[in-house]
Amino acid sequence: MDLTDVAVVRWPDETRQLEELRRKGVPRLALVSPHAPPFAPVDPLEDWVRLPAAPADVRARVLTLVGRAEEDLRRRPELSDDRLLRYGRWWVALAPADARLIAPLVDRFGTVVGRGELAKAGWPDGLPSRNSLDVQLGRLRQRLNGSGLTLRTVRSRGCVLA
Repeated sequence: MDLTDVAVVRWPDETRQLEELRRKGVPRLALVSPHAPPFAPVDPLEDWVRLPAAPADVRARVLTLVGRAEEDLRRRPELSDDRLLRYGRWWVALAPADARLIAPLVDRFGTVVGRGELAKAGWPDGLPSRNSLDVQLGRLRQRLNGSGLTLRTVRSRGCVLA
């Protein structure tokens, strides 16, 4: 990861872009307008500086974000016995079916897990319809919002949690 991997947005002018970057888990630096209200970062991958700012100050904040993002890349999600999914400081309580479905994805974090294996994990008493699995994966994606984790479909192969 390098300096170009950090997105820079003007706040509050580019609030919509900032929200999209947050959703995607992209490291971001908000350049806060001189008379804007105080800015509140929502996670460690976000920082801010009020304009006008010295280039050295902006560079220092970007370098800090690069370090935090590299640290995030080394983390792995954890699923506890009480169905809490943790990733860094973020956590969510999962329903039993969601916990069963995400367990193989957490165990094989960053690698593809086949649809058949996901179906067996999510429905141990019988396989669901294709649509049921897709619906449950969609709900799981929503539960992961704001975590920095993404659940991606790999066509003809399965899904990967990254």
